Amino acid sequence: MRLRATGKLGELCSESSVPVLPAKEKVIGFRRLQYAVYRRGLLKKGVLPTTTGWVYLTSDRILMLDEGWTPRDGAQWKTFQEVLFPEVEWVRHQRLTVWIDVAAPDGKYVVSFLPYGPAARLFGWLQKEKVTRRKYAAGELESAYAKERWYRHPPK
Repeated sequence: MRLRATGKLGELCSESSVPVLPAKEKVIGFRRLQYAVYRRGLLKKGVLPTTTGWVYLTSDRILMLDEGWTPRDGAQWKTFQEVLFPEVEWVRHQRLTVWIDVAAPDGKYVVSFLPYGPAARLFGWLQKEKVTRRKYAAGELESAYAKERWYRHPPK
C-alpha cells in the first residue's frame, strides 16, 4: 500500500488524469469518489483525511488519484494512493459506505469509500474476485468445462 505518493505527468497518468497502465493490467471500472484511510482498530485513527478523486479498479490494484496537479521542478505531479490486490483482505458494505480491509506490510488499514449510485457496484467485482482467488488457491475451484458437467448443447 502506498499513501501520498506522487507521479509525474506522462509516467503515472496523462493530462486528462487517465492512468498509464502496463499492457497486462486491465481497467475494470472507475468512478469519482470520496475516500479516507484509517488504521484498523477500535479507535479509527485517520491516516489520510477524506479526499475526493478518481478511483480506478484494475485487475491488479486499486488506484486512487487525487484531484488537481502540483507543479514542482518545472513539471506537473499528481498525488495518488495505491492498494495492491493481494493486500486486500475483504470488502464490506455498510449503509452508504464501502469499507475495504487492507493488510499492508507496515500495518492494517481500512479504506472508506463513499459511493453513490452505480459506484457501489464497482467494488462488487472486487469481492467476487477475492472469493474466486481464495477457492483457486485452496484447489476448490471447478472448471466450467469439466467433463462431468451437463452441457445444454453438447459438442458434436
